[in-house]
Amino acid sequence: MGLSVIVTSYRSAATLSACVERLQQDPDVRQILVADCSESAPALPVTVRRFPTPTPVPEMRWAMLPEVTEAVVACLEGRCIPPVGWGATIVAAHAEFRASPAIGGAVDNAPDASWIDHGVWFCEYAAYAPPLPCAPAADLSGAHLSYKTAALRQERDLLATGAWETLLHHRWRASGLELRTIPSAILFRNGMSAVNFLRQRVHYGREFAAARFGNIRRWEWGLITPLLPALLTIRTAVAARRAGRLGLFLKCLPVVFFFHSAWSAGELLGYWFGSSGKKRIY
Repeated sequence: MGLSVIVTSYRSAATLSACVERLQQDPDVRQILVADCSESAPALPVTVRRFPTPTPVPEMRWAMLPEVTEAVVACLEGRCIPPVGWGATIVAAHAEFRASPAIGGAVDNAPDASWIDHGVWFCEYAAYAPPLPCAPAADLSGAHLSYKTAALRQERDLLATGAWETLLHHRWRASGLELRTIPSAILFRNGMSAVNFLRQRVHYGREFAAARFGNIRRWEWGLITPLLPALLTIRTAVAARRAGRLGLFLKCLPVVFFFHSAWSAGELLGYWFGSSGKKRIY
């Protein structure tokens, strides 16, 4: 059972280079596919498929699927670096859990992260902080995913729409298939400024809300969005405590709450006004 890796990237040249270098050193990684939509092409020792700026992550990711040659395909983002021996861990997990089409891992934060970087990480990845159990899961991080290639290709109808992996995972869980997490952790290095991350939160919050329920109950859900910053912050605090990082979370609390407020504003826009209709990447 071999491993292909799809790496999607945007304005993350330094970390992307470190990611690709680590993958090249991994004997279990037999294929590296890089999809990039930065304004300037990254200089890498592997082939890079260029996409127009901006192209959303799922569109780039699924567009690379026809080129995958191995039985397992992992999906990483250009701001993440896998650990030594990562490929063997992914392949072994898929060999052990043959009924699970998707297996995801943890996302750790860089030790030299700034206050803003920690805030970004808490909002995006606190729920996937190590240690993660080797167990069935309701959700997987979009930054650290792996799939059985055959199972993924059976979902071409959904992938062709550029859907985020959350919709794919929901479909599988609804059909009785099991998603799993494993303890393996990749390292996240934030490349976004606070302003760009705020824009990301508003945009993704809006698109998330616009995709829910069709046109049903949107008005009612919009009315409760003022409660979301507090609810999301409490959820993040619970995840931080599980990961043994409550002290760090408390230091970052103001910025985390501010970022969650931006997401909530985006949800309100999505519920009441629908999708922005624009393609964006951050």
